[in-house]
Amino acid sequence: MSRGLSMFGAALCLATGPASGGVPVPPQERSSTQWLEAIQAAAQRTSYSGTIVYQQRDEVRSSRVFHSFDGRLSSERVQMLDGPPREVIRHGDRVECLYPQLHRIVIEKAGRKAAFPALGEGGPLGVLEHYSLRPTDVERVAGLECQVLRLEPKDALRYGYRLCIDPSSGLMMKVQVLGVDDGVIEQVAFSDVRIGDPITAGQLRASFSTIGWDVVRRESHEIEFISYGWRVTAPDGFRRLTEVERHLGIETQRAALQAVYSDGLATVSVFIEPGAASADAEGPASKGPITAVVRRVGDARVTVIGEVPQATARFFADSVQFVSGH
Repeated sequence: MSRGLSMFGAALCLATGPASGGVPVPPQERSSTQWLEAIQAAAQRTSYSGTIVYQQRDEVRSSRVFHSFDGRLSSERVQMLDGPPREVIRHGDRVECLYPQLHRIVIEKAGRKAAFPALGEGGPLGVLEHYSLRPTDVERVAGLECQVLRLEPKDALRYGYRLCIDPSSGLMMKVQVLGVDDGVIEQVAFSDVRIGDPITAGQLRASFSTIGWDVVRRESHEIEFISYGWRVTAPDGFRRLTEVERHLGIETQRAALQAVYSDGLATVSVFIEPGAASADAEGPASKGPITAVVRRVGDARVTVIGEVPQATARFFADSVQFVSGH
């Protein structure tokens, strides 16, 4: 699950009814599978707008989001309200990251990384193989009464989550990432929200003129790591979603191989940059729930980054091998 935090330049910029289209299921009668289905569907198929606040220790950031679903594709505009001005506009799988200070637009194809209020990319059954879900109490978020759900990991490879869900729409109003001591590592929540109101075309357009801006297209293409001589072994429960070759950052044409893994909620990326090894580049780093591990493999720099405990990221990094004969 992605919530707008990126520690590596290759990451992408960053009428309400029942989510399934059938008869509403009272909250107390929803099964674990139905809760997860409702959350995933609402994030894509519900129109909403509001302000999202991200909190991690003493760091607080906010953004304004407008999300629309036309019955076929979802579109949205996310406006960063803190720090340098930046906007992200998405229509289907096309993402435009707008940088006013650089007068630059970076266009990419959306990856398979879900951002709040989505909850991962895996199906409910896959998620429930590694997490147990249980409803707890009710609390108010952004003026709405929400059902609180606990997603508890079945092993030490993953974090736990505390979710607050609007029962009527299934929209996730708040998510907290929980550490091993059940302490909150990170929180993302709506501070205000309007669910089901129509979103206009103007609300999905950039709030400033982009005439004359540079346009950078970040292309990626599917590959197989093994054909380049690389092998990665994922820990239990993480399956490979994609393997691509792509460019990194917005100021460079430097390329890397990237493999993305997920257990249905947490996402981990493995980047391999041949010829980029540095003697002082190795070691782990953490920021909130995000862990990064860097190591050398021959002349290549391997970077693992994901919303997982350090031991899990280290497992990925240590498993990367260059296989001779390829």
